[in-house]
Amino acid sequence: MRLILRSIILLLVSLAAYAAWAWPNRPVDLEPLPGGKLPSVSFAPFREGQSPLTGVFATRAEIADDLRLLSSEVRGVRTYTSREGLEAVPPIARELGIEVLQGAWIDSDPEINEAEVAALIRAAKDYPDVIRRVIVGNEVLLRGTRTPAQLIDLIGRVRAEIDQPVGYADVWEFWLRHPEVAEHVDFIVIHILPYWEDDPVAVDGAEHRILEAHAAIRERFPGKPILIGEIGWPTAGRTRGPAETGLVEKARFINLVVRLAEREGFDYNLIEAFDQPWKSLNEGTVGANWGLFSAERERKFSLSGPVVADPLWRWHAAAAIALGVAGAALAARRRPLGAAGFLAAAVLAQGLAGGLVWAVHVAAGETYYPFETLRAWALVVVHAIVAAAILRSFADALAGGAGQFDRFGGAGRLGRFGGAAVALLTLSALAQTGLLVADGRYRDFLVPDIAGPAIGLLLLGLARMGRGMPHPFAVFPASSRTATAAAILLAAGAVAIVVAEGWVNREAVTWAVLLAVLAVPWAAAAPLQSRNRSGRSFAPGATA
Repeated sequence: MRLILRSIILLLVSLAAYAAWAWPNRPVDLEPLPGGKLPSVSFAPFREGQSPLTGVFATRAEIADDLRLLSSEVRGVRTYTSREGLEAVPPIARELGIEVLQGAWIDSDPEINEAEVAALIRAAKDYPDVIRRVIVGNEVLLRGTRTPAQLIDLIGRVRAEIDQPVGYADVWEFWLRHPEVAEHVDFIVIHILPYWEDDPVAVDGAEHRILEAHAAIRERFPGKPILIGEIGWPTAGRTRGPAETGLVEKARFINLVVRLAEREGFDYNLIEAFDQPWKSLNEGTVGANWGLFSAERERKFSLSGPVVADPLWRWHAAAAIALGVAGAALAARRRPLGAAGFLAAAVLAQGLAGGLVWAVHVAAGETYYPFETLRAWALVVVHAIVAAAILRSFADALAGGAGQFDRFGGAGRLGRFGGAAVALLTLSALAQTGLLVADGRYRDFLVPDIAGPAIGLLLLGLARMGRGMPHPFAVFPASSRTATAAAILLAAGAVAIVVAEGWVNREAVTWAVLLAVLAVPWAAAAPLQSRNRSGRSFAPGATA
């Protein structure tokens, strides 16, 4: 009879867990788009293991495959360099009927700049039917790698050698700061990236920002042709203010841009064709996830029709539900749990399993360099140990068994490893918080790594409180000084994150709340250890 009842409980909890996965992944319908191909997309052919930072470039065959894939989607591509293997782009584009907006990468090295300018001029002369416009330099003034005078000199040299219109590309605000450059170009190339701006906006506010930026440039430089050279949205990475990343957000943004450009007559280029994993080294997870296609050349979403936040959510739900069912069954094994107790254990198991699957998803799909991957998987292991210890202690508490603050996870290895794992997770959270506060622009909030353990520890404390156990939130041993320091630093980090990021950033607020929750067991452990050294007993049933 007990087996049947527990099976029914597991089935009901599993159905509820499935609904919890399905709710945020409801299909979002996009408005129909005007027909035809996209005008242009930024094109960089780097695949996994390739990078301009290491000098490992795409082959001609790979570039041809990419352009062939894009030829059914776009009328043109924008390149950022005329070297590094991209010399192959114009002749292949000619065969495929694709127009090329050829670029020269201008940086701080004069020799590279000379080589870029020479390659750009040569390509423009050799393929005038394919290269209709060129761009000398990309965000040079933003990066500060050349002065306006040096940039103008390079632009002038290219204009003197070729017949095509010559432009320069930078963030739209930098054209207003350096208007003198506009006198030396045939057209102005502006970047409008509402996610990246100093005052970021959500997708819902993006249309106003785009119109505002374009109008500001048009009014400042009347009569000068304007190309929006970069406009796009990332599909993964940290939130900036109200600007959240994701597949649905990007699909909605691109859909908005296409319709807005059709209505307003904007000339634009989307960033970008393919995800670029190498960019994560300098720009974090966000930098690697601006593509319409993944790094494996798979389409990430449809520009019209239904889009879901996580296309793999059913697989993730299945893995989490299976893990949660197994965890609940193991936690309740040989423990005299009634129906209510088993229900509570099953719900907690599903929550912990969901958090762990979320962390695995990030480790497997959003890390790009060995050190990132090792760190992420190490945190997954730590996460799993803490989750197992929490679930075992939770079942013990409900069954009236071992519940001392120094028996976290029960006696034996799991208890010892559980306490050590919480300490490691806390150190990781504190370190990441310090980095986020100091310079968080390209750093991720590690919410998937600590959400399950932090909330699980809080629920464990509440369960122990419900059973009348003394000191219910002191669930693992720690020295008084260590526990006090950890609690203070976590609380201070929570405040610092909110101050640095603002209340409007929901991911930052979530991180701050998790830090505060994680501080609770540390704060509870500090006075106990201090008193324990004075000879008092804190076994179950003892009073302070």
